[in-house]
Amino acid sequence: MKIEVAVTELKGVRVAVAFAPPAYVTPGVGDSLLARLRPYFPALPIMLASPQRHGVRTHAAFQAQALVGDEDLRTLERTEIDLDVPPIRPEQPPPF
Repeated sequence: MKIEVAVTELKGVRVAVAFAPPAYVTPGVGDSLLARLRPYFPALPIMLASPQRHGVRTHAAFQAQALVGDEDLRTLERTEIDLDVPPIRPEQPPPF
């Protein structure tokens, strides 16, 4: 499965936003997708978003809708990742 993602700052919090089809932006299915995305963004909170005609539909393990507020997520620069390909691990361990 391929999905578009963006890393951005919303209300001072750096988050990963995954743009999923509306059917995935729900409890249950969305939680499974969030678990698949976690290895790609181990240090960031992740939220699913589906821009709609009037606003945006979100799902996350936190109050994502409050974090998004009136932000226009459609304008974010996106990158496509393939969830069937494991994430690239850094060659060196973190400095801590």
